[in-house]
Formats: sequence, C-alpha cells, structure tokens
Amino acid sequence: MANLLDTYENMVASSHNDAEQEAMNKEAEAQDNQRAEVLNKYASAADTLLAEEYGDDYNEDDVVELAQRLINNDVEQEEAQEKVAEYVEAGTVMARAFLNELSEQEG
Repeated sequence: MANLLDTYENMVASSHNDAEQEAMNKEAEAQDNQRAEVLNKYASAADTLLAEEYGDDYNEDDVVELAQRLINNDVEQEEAQEKVAEYVEAGTVMARAFLNELSEQEG
C-alpha cells in the first residue's frame, strides 16, 4: 500500500514539474517573441530611414548597423533619464532636509 501511495505522490510531483516547466517555456517563448518584435521595429525604422536618405543605395549590413546605433541611442537616453530622476529625487530630499533644519533653527 505504501508503494502505491509513493507512486501516486511521484506521479503528482512529476505532473507539477511538467506544468511548471511548460509555464517557464511559454514565458521564455513570449520573451523571445517580444525581443524579436522590438528588434524588428528597430530594423524596420532603420530600413525606412536609409531608404529615405539613400534610396536603394544601402545593404543589409547598413540596416543592422543603423538599427544597433538606434538601440544604443535609446538605451543611453533611458539611462540619462534615470540619472536625472535620481538627481531630482536627491535634490528634493536635500531641499526638504534643509527646510526642516531652517524651521528647527527658527523655532
């Protein structure tokens, strides 16, 4: 009887592991699809920009290079925006501390 119970518990555990693995695979696939979609948008934008500027006088390597530069530019801008937000937050904290110190000195 104990063997049957152990077998059943192993089957249930295996079923849960399979379900977890399937969920992880679906999540990874969704992330891959999202990345591919983003890369496709950058490549499409690069292709459009090159077509407007050079007509048909460019190749796939040019599209890849421009797409990479567009991605790098967006990453740099995002990092700069995050820095600015951090500086604003730090400035606000310092200003509040300064105001609190002044009000303590007056009172």
